[in-house]
Amino acid sequence: MTRVAKSVLPWFGLAATLVLFLVCLARMHPTNWFGIYRDDGIYFSSAKALAEGRGYILPSFPGNPPQTKYPVLYPWLLSWIWKWDPSFPANLGPSVCLTALFSCGFLVVAFEMLRKFKGVGDWPAVAMVAVCASLPVFLMVSGSVMSDSLLMLLALGAALLADKAMRASGRLPLAALVGVLAGLAVITRSVGVAVVGGIVMAGLFRRALRQAAGVCLGAAPFVLAALWAGRMSLAGSAEGLPYHAANLPLGWQQTLAYYTSYPKVWKFCIPNGYVFLSMLRGNLGAFLETPAWYWLHPALKIGTGFAATALGAPLMLIALAGILRQARGEEWKPLHFVFALYSGVLLLWNYPVMDRFLLLFVPLFCLGLWVEGKHLAGLLGGALRAGGTGERILAGVISAGLAALAGIAVWNTLQFYRPHPSAEPQAARLRQDKAQAYDWIRKNTLREDRLVACEDGRVYLYTGRQTVIPIAFSTEFSYTHDWRALERDMARMADTAAVVQAHYWLTSFDDFIIDEEDAVPSMRARVAQLMSGLPEVYRSPDGWVRLYDISCLLQPQRAPCAPGLPALPAATSGTEPDAGRGLAR
Repeated sequence: MTRVAKSVLPWFGLAATLVLFLVCLARMHPTNWFGIYRDDGIYFSSAKALAEGRGYILPSFPGNPPQTKYPVLYPWLLSWIWKWDPSFPANLGPSVCLTALFSCGFLVVAFEMLRKFKGVGDWPAVAMVAVCASLPVFLMVSGSVMSDSLLMLLALGAALLADKAMRASGRLPLAALVGVLAGLAVITRSVGVAVVGGIVMAGLFRRALRQAAGVCLGAAPFVLAALWAGRMSLAGSAEGLPYHAANLPLGWQQTLAYYTSYPKVWKFCIPNGYVFLSMLRGNLGAFLETPAWYWLHPALKIGTGFAATALGAPLMLIALAGILRQARGEEWKPLHFVFALYSGVLLLWNYPVMDRFLLLFVPLFCLGLWVEGKHLAGLLGGALRAGGTGERILAGVISAGLAALAGIAVWNTLQFYRPHPSAEPQAARLRQDKAQAYDWIRKNTLREDRLVACEDGRVYLYTGRQTVIPIAFSTEFSYTHDWRALERDMARMADTAAVVQAHYWLTSFDDFIIDEEDAVPSMRARVAQLMSGLPEVYRSPDGWVRLYDISCLLQPQRAPCAPGLPALPAATSGTEPDAGRGLAR
């Protein structure tokens, strides 16, 4: 085989991997996932507002406050799809294709980066990319209207170019380009600041001071824009709204902070030192378990039992040992510094979804496992060939265990591609039920009517009615499992409906599905308690989706409630609900 063929064939292998990835993704009909993450509805509705020339706002939220929840780049890109095809939900398809394109770009950059590590080579790099592409969570974010894939592409692309630029001989224009890419990561997700910081640290470590300054110069406009948006978020972008007041119910203040100010919601969720330490402990545990979660869950139920979880941390430690061994044998790369800073940010972030947040570093984890795996294979092979009886037995047991874990990883991946036979029919029924409910809302309510629903952005896009979630549950319960924290939030679940003067409450079979699993039954029971006795104006044929008229709770003097039902807490804003409303028009 010629040298040219040897260099080209791995690229054909990569292309085949990308084609298989896209085919698998298309067969899963990812547009059906819209609404699962909840954030996707906010991204897409804000993109719609941008396309309509209304600015970067939260159009689904009463009062249309400025959008300070997410940086602007990804919604801005989505806005071009809205301009090209303003018909929803038909434009979900192109939006998912855009996200999948970013994921393909990430896989290509990952291949180019991995093959350049000493001792890896082209075909092992293709295999690692295939492993990344087959991860269920990677497929999920690649088929969702979410910014994860764009961040991963920009961050890894910046780190790859920085390896060449962050040297004393590096060209300043290339360093500036690295800064631009890292800066774009900042205005994709706020955690992108770790990308800028890590690359600058790599330049300082390599004594490439001029090149590090070039990165800072290229990233400066984007970082300054992010700091300005962060200042707005810290101050609270809702101060001009008629219902922004410190004396309003705490449940509303907590929910408002969730929509408009992550720093403020962090303060709500981390109220004292005990919760802060619980958060650090929980985040560190989730961080250590993440590789095992990727490849050994759900077969071993990582995170739910001591025996299974005990396998999680060692897998991460093996990956980290391999990363360290590779860095010490070759050199420290910019990606290593980005990983360190990024991980530090995640440990302080109070939303424990490490499986999504660490996807950027799956190629690095694969590299670490590959390097350390080869090292362990050499030790085990030596023990099997030349060791004593005890050493051979031990080496054989360890080898069998590692082979079993590899088999479990393959089994978990295949199980994702073979969903339970009843899962898709049930999901299809639920989508149909929701579509019928949305149609009823469009035909029988006024455009100024406000709704309460867990899928706020999705409901707004399908109905045109502004929608808010019942309450932004504090993550305190997720970390402390203190039921008093959950009960406190559930007691405030009606505050938001009262303040925004919502007229309807939409419930669904899958409400709260993305919240803490242990708490979901209690959350649903609380909603059922609030809705008990209220007029049910719409029910799907199987009862999975229901719409309640809650105006009697807001104004019991104008619309009679069932006997014994309490009124919602009165709002002190200047907004008043409409009088004399019927249940359906």
